[in-house]
Amino acid sequence: MLKHTALSPELGLAIEGLDVSQALPDELIAELRRLLHTHGLLLFRHQHLDDGQQARLARYFGRFSRQGPVQKTSSDITYVSNTRTDGTFGKGELLFHSDQCYYPYPMKAIMLYGVEVAQRGGHTLFTHTGRVLDRLRPATVDLLKSSQVRHQFHYGDVDYGQGVDAKVEKITVSHVHPAIVQHPWSDQRIVMISQATAADIVGLAQERSRAVIDEVNQALSDPAYVYEHHWAEGDLVIWDNLLLQHARPDFDPSERRTLRRCALAHELEPTAAP
Repeated sequence: MLKHTALSPELGLAIEGLDVSQALPDELIAELRRLLHTHGLLLFRHQHLDDGQQARLARYFGRFSRQGPVQKTSSDITYVSNTRTDGTFGKGELLFHSDQCYYPYPMKAIMLYGVEVAQRGGHTLFTHTGRVLDRLRPATVDLLKSSQVRHQFHYGDVDYGQGVDAKVEKITVSHVHPAIVQHPWSDQRIVMISQATAADIVGLAQERSRAVIDEVNQALSDPAYVYEHHWAEGDLVIWDNLLLQHARPDFDPSERRTLRRCALAHELEPTAAP
């Protein structure tokens, strides 16, 4: 029987006693998928994985995303790093967001493996996009039920690192989603508003739109409900990109930090992704 313990009251499980460098049986893969989409995040500590072993594990949860200028020009394995020339997103603060929610079909999941971790800072924050609905004012939830939110992102606003930046087409991407949707892989309702990409509530006056977005973001980022993951070398974390949002506080750029990344596509992401 698979052993696990809760990481926080809100989200996440630490999976115990499982070596994910080895091929896994179908019934165990099915159970891990279920737990991922129920609890949002799975942590496997003290793992020893090379690129190929991590890629095999990632494929158990879906195919690799090729959506957008970064993924389109990337291999299956990429790095979030301030030490590698091919590293991306290596420095600075990242606000709460779900990756690629400015496309019709955001990524299903993201997997990171701790190769080189900062001794101070560099942790990752996670918040649950379904649980937040219980903390919002009823009037706000009622408004969101009938609202749409516009997400927008400009690929020129981010420093992708020395070895990647020149390959990234600096386009602006935008998509409108219902503010509250049914999570595709469970029966949970989730909110589709984030600090990083939510531009406006469609049809609301600018001031009212900003107030609603700010109210949701304040509830999402409330430290009382956020799980902070402080990385150790050998940590393998996979999370559901829609059920959870993630963020990163700023940290000392002299701290060395490298996480190996796999990005997994929503089943409905086009094979020839834009």
